Amino acid sequence: MRVFIAIELPEAVKMKIAQVQERLKKTKDRIRWVEPSIIHLTLKFLGEISEKDLEKVKEAAEKAVKSFTPFSFEVGGVGVFPSLFSPRVIWMGVGEGKDVLTRLATQIEEELVRCGFGRDKRWIPHLTMGRVRSLEEREKLASLIQRERDAEAGKVRVGKVSIFKSRLTPKGPVYTVLKHILLKGGQG
Repeated sequence: MRVFIAIELPEAVKMKIAQVQERLKKTKDRIRWVEPSIIHLTLKFLGEISEKDLEKVKEAAEKAVKSFTPFSFEVGGVGVFPSLFSPRVIWMGVGEGKDVLTRLATQIEEELVRCGFGRDKRWIPHLTMGRVRSLEEREKLASLIQRERDAEAGKVRVGKVSIFKSRLTPKGPVYTVLKHILLKGGQG
């Protein structure tokens, strides 16, 4: 099964991200926009793993988050990977609270590495909004993205992390929560 660990977003933040997506859709570029209802912040993507490895993932994640108390982070600022004039992924970033978020992701990564999972080269906190398929109006898209570089989507209160199963379909991915893991003193 295809698995990842992520932070879910409140509806208000998803709605603001959807508004940003709408403002970016004013080009003829072929972009596969992520359905706002499933946008999340990935802490660790594991890919295909076995049922047996899923138990290791659950244990590692529980161990990793046990010392973290609930915290918040701000979602804002539109960016792209790898570059503005050759974008492949369009995303919203993280502002205030990024340091705690990074420590949490690093702790999860370290626990998973101890269990035999591979290490990511580099983790950058972001929320994927769209994947560029082809560009017809490169300059126009770059201009729209630059206009949204200070866009704000609100605050996310983190009281838990979630382990998801991802099933790819022709209409897009379908995510199923396999387990919620509460932070110390967190609520579901």
